[in-house]
Amino acid sequence: MFGTASFLLAFTAAFGGTGVFAQEDQVAPLDQYPYPDPLIRNTTTGTYNGYLDTNTTGVPLYKWYGMHFAATTAGANAWRPPQPYDVPEGVQNATAMGDACMQGEYNAGNGTQNQSEDCLFVNVVAPVGATNLPVYVYSFGGGFTGNAASDPKIDGSWLASRDIVYVSYNYRLALWAFPNSIEIAEAGETQNLAVLDTRAAVEWAYNNVAQFGGDPTKITFGGESVGAEMTLYYLNAYWENPLIRGAVMQSSDTSQPMWQTNNQLDIISRNVSCPTSGNGQLDCLRTKDPFELQAVLIDSGAQFQPVIDNITVFRDPVRLQITGQTTKVPLLIGNNMNEGQTIVNGEPTSYTNETAYIMSNNFNFPMSNIPQVLSMYPSPSPEYPSIINATSAMWRDAHMICLSSNLALWRTQLLKLPVWRYEFALVADNLNAEGASIGTFHGEDIQFVMGTLYTIADQAPYIPATPFEWNVSDYMVTAWTNFIKDPEAGPRIEGWRQYDPADPTSLAVLGISETGAIPGNASDIDHTCAYWNQILPLFPEIYPECGTWTCES
Repeated sequence: MFGTASFLLAFTAAFGGTGVFAQEDQVAPLDQYPYPDPLIRNTTTGTYNGYLDTNTTGVPLYKWYGMHFAATTAGANAWRPPQPYDVPEGVQNATAMGDACMQGEYNAGNGTQNQSEDCLFVNVVAPVGATNLPVYVYSFGGGFTGNAASDPKIDGSWLASRDIVYVSYNYRLALWAFPNSIEIAEAGETQNLAVLDTRAAVEWAYNNVAQFGGDPTKITFGGESVGAEMTLYYLNAYWENPLIRGAVMQSSDTSQPMWQTNNQLDIISRNVSCPTSGNGQLDCLRTKDPFELQAVLIDSGAQFQPVIDNITVFRDPVRLQITGQTTKVPLLIGNNMNEGQTIVNGEPTSYTNETAYIMSNNFNFPMSNIPQVLSMYPSPSPEYPSIINATSAMWRDAHMICLSSNLALWRTQLLKLPVWRYEFALVADNLNAEGASIGTFHGEDIQFVMGTLYTIADQAPYIPATPFEWNVSDYMVTAWTNFIKDPEAGPRIEGWRQYDPADPTSLAVLGISETGAIPGNASDIDHTCAYWNQILPLFPEIYPECGTWTCES
């Protein structure tokens, strides 16, 4: 039995400069599971009993859901680095997803119905009989405000069925993840607790995945949207001891603008009768019911996003590629053709006034040269027939395309690392409520990569995926799992070559052909980056106290 004494050995040096768990050379080796039942496995956080799934795919899978990788974040543990889990005696049930972390919005998505501060759970899916398989640790998206590893559309069953071990995990969100507190700042500690949660989850996988048939020396880490952003944070924060050998970034955004320290946290405190601007503020908030805090958070519109502290999140991640302060592993990176369309939809000026949109809190580039940006995105024009076509394109380019372009450029040219870059361009009017008008929208790729297009049929009025779409999904699942199996060799599907910035056609376009990638044109996709790269090193800025770029501070 793996009990509390053995667990404590694993954390003899549990908290370092960033407050994460001990490194692998400090972890006591686990005994092989001594049970005749192959569903019962030992880990550093206890013994868990999973279940056999013979229904989801044609490959029988073992699944272990809802395993703790750290303690509850409630009470005294709130707004602190992840703490060691107090391992109970006996076998713990691992047949159902654990609670989602507290959400920063209502109706954040499937799998978030049950929320709590006891949410730092990890899930493992492995083929029956797995031995020394490559491992994919996946970070979900959701704007750092919502979602969880329990979202059905990121079920890793189909990836695991291709002979990998799939690991997903929860991390703290919104107020509970990024407090931007003066107390934490004055202590010289990171504000980005979700990044520490991520490191703890990767360490858990490194130390335990062999028990589930995975090879800890063959871990790839990746995600979509802010899951990809988290991947970039991880690459840059833990480059000296990354524990991974490959990375995947689907549709990563740049960091979001920050509020002045304590600005948003004081909004919460004033509404729950806690002190403001430090002075025991966090201790007071730790005594409050999380659902009371959640109600205040949502009703007030307070915003909590990653904070540039140069500990876990750095101002200019591209420059870190140039200086070499980043994890040196192969990278699979790309974007959807119309990333910006659904992002700008909620901003009124995106439909009516390009100049006003450039100065909006949706775009967040107030340092832009407005005449130059207007000349780059003229509307009406053949390329941008309506204003929203122009505003969505400028958001896509400034926030996402140029980041992918820059990372791919410097990692190949300076660091001499393999990069596989793509554009996903399938316009599927049956996969969303707005039809073809929003193009290949942000997040459309998730179910193609995960092989979970069947979840579309559960979301009326959407129409189930077509045979063409299923074929595209099949080769995308193959491409991703091939990369996970051997990041140096890459996706290894028809038409997808290693990216070379000197050869624009080495950008792979996915979703147009039913059988594989076709050559793209990186020069055309990246053509506005010559301008955006002049101001991206200045991004993001801090909001004025008044809260918008156009008001008097």
